[in-house]
Amino acid sequence: MSRTISFKYDYPYCGYGENARYGNQWSASRTTLNGCYTYPMVFNNTVPGCSHIKIEVEVENTGSGTVFNRSWDFMVYRQSYGWVDIHTFTMPSDGLYTIDCDIPNYNITQFAVVPSSNPGSSRTWSSWFGVEQLTISESVTTTDLLAGEFLYGVFPNRYGLTKYPSEAFVNIGGTLTKAKDVLVNVNGTLIPLPKVYSGYFKSPSEQMKVYEFTPSETANYMITQKRISGDHEIRLYDSNFNPISNGYFYSQAFALTGGSLYYISVTHYYYAAESESWLQIYKP
Repeated sequence: MSRTISFKYDYPYCGYGENARYGNQWSASRTTLNGCYTYPMVFNNTVPGCSHIKIEVEVENTGSGTVFNRSWDFMVYRQSYGWVDIHTFTMPSDGLYTIDCDIPNYNITQFAVVPSSNPGSSRTWSSWFGVEQLTISESVTTTDLLAGEFLYGVFPNRYGLTKYPSEAFVNIGGTLTKAKDVLVNVNGTLIPLPKVYSGYFKSPSEQMKVYEFTPSETANYMITQKRISGDHEIRLYDSNFNPISNGYFYSQAFALTGGSLYYISVTHYYYAAESESWLQIYKP
C-alpha cells in the first residue's frame, strides 16, 4: 500500500546549470557576507532537508594581496531564517579546498564561500564551485507495484524459444484481452506462469517515482525496465535508504533477502525529453 515517506538520497544531478531541479547557478544579485561583497550560488529550487554536501572550491587571487592561508566560512541560506555559518576552514596556499560536511536537515536556497572577515581592499579574489554531493530528504508518496501486467516464462518468437517477461493476450469474442494469469500444462499438471512485479511511469520532465518492494523469499531478482521512450534511471536502496546499486542502472540482478524492505527509485534524467517505461521485477 502506498504511503508518504521522507526519502533520503543523494540527488543525482547536483551540478551547475539551469535544467536540473536542484542544480545551481550564480546569483544575479550581489550580497554582503562577513563584510565581503559576493555573488552566492542559488539553487534552482529549494533543496529539502539537506543533511550533507560536498563542494569543490577553487579560489584565485586577483588583487595585490593574498586571501590564502586565511580563515574562510562556508555558509548556506536557510529558508525562512537567513544565512547560517556551517563550516570554517583555512584556505590552503593553492586556493583549492573540498567542503565535505553535514548540514542539520535545513531547507536551503543558496550557498556562499567567503573570508571570515573582510581581508582589505587590496585583497580581491575570484571563485569557482562544483557541487559533487547533495544528500537530501524529500517527501515522497510511494507507488504500489502491480502484479499480472507481465508474466515470466518461455515464449516462442521468430528465433525459437526464449525466456523473458511478456504480456499475454487471449481472443475473447473477437476482442484481444490481456491475461492476468496463464496456466501451462507440465506433465499433466497445470502450473501458473510466474507474475512480474511492475510499475508504469510516464514523465514529461525531471521527476521521480519511488516503489517499495519486499521479496517473499531470499533469491536473485532481476530489476529491469521495458523502455518505451526517453531516459528513466533506476536506483536500488535498502530500508535505511542506503544505496545498494552502484549508481543508476537499466537492468541488473541483485541478491535480495526475503521479508526485507527495499526502495526502488525511477528518475527522469534531467536532460531527457518525455520519457515512458515499465519497471519490471522478477526471479530469473
